[in-house]
Amino acid sequence: MDICEVCETGIARSKTGRPRRFCSNACRQKAYRRESKTRAELYAEANRHIIPEDLRIRNRWVRHIGKRPLAIGGWFCSVNDERAFSTYAAVKESTRGDGYGFVLNGDGVVCIDLDDCVVDGQPNRAAQNLIDTLPETYVEFSPSGNGLHIWGFGKMEKGRRFSDDGLKIEVYPSARFITVTARPYVRARLAILDLHRALRVLAV
Repeated sequence: MDICEVCETGIARSKTGRPRRFCSNACRQKAYRRESKTRAELYAEANRHIIPEDLRIRNRWVRHIGKRPLAIGGWFCSVNDERAFSTYAAVKESTRGDGYGFVLNGDGVVCIDLDDCVVDGQPNRAAQNLIDTLPETYVEFSPSGNGLHIWGFGKMEKGRRFSDDGLKIEVYPSARFITVTARPYVRARLAILDLHRALRVLAV
């Protein structure tokens, strides 16, 4: 007797004595779908813990279309509507919209958003200078691949937007939705960031 590779049910051998892999067409199709996973899905499974735990444990995740946050139920939502927020696991499983992201609510998690600062997959000089003023923390590429999101813990009363040395900078502590790509430039836990020191160094 053989054992089905999918449901592990016992299967009688065929009359020819040839081993049988599946007990039914349904199990055969399940096995085919499992073996036909896309390269992106396999990559995502192999790297499911790229996102730091400090973000994953907070239930402030949403899907998005473009830069508009989307509840996993399929409706556009506000960054102030906690009823629309989900767990990290839930937004990962959802296929709605273009991807997923995290909502900042002032609890200490902050994000420095750098636009148009990546050339040939590497930060330009100004972006790298800013990163070098900070302790090692989680940094990932933006959806376009041309920017960076620097995540960490920091104290800041309100968001700030400015530019210096050709670098476009936005820093937010709350009331913002930030896309998350799981494409890291620096893979690390969230560090405590001295935002005032870092931004003052950059603005000199």
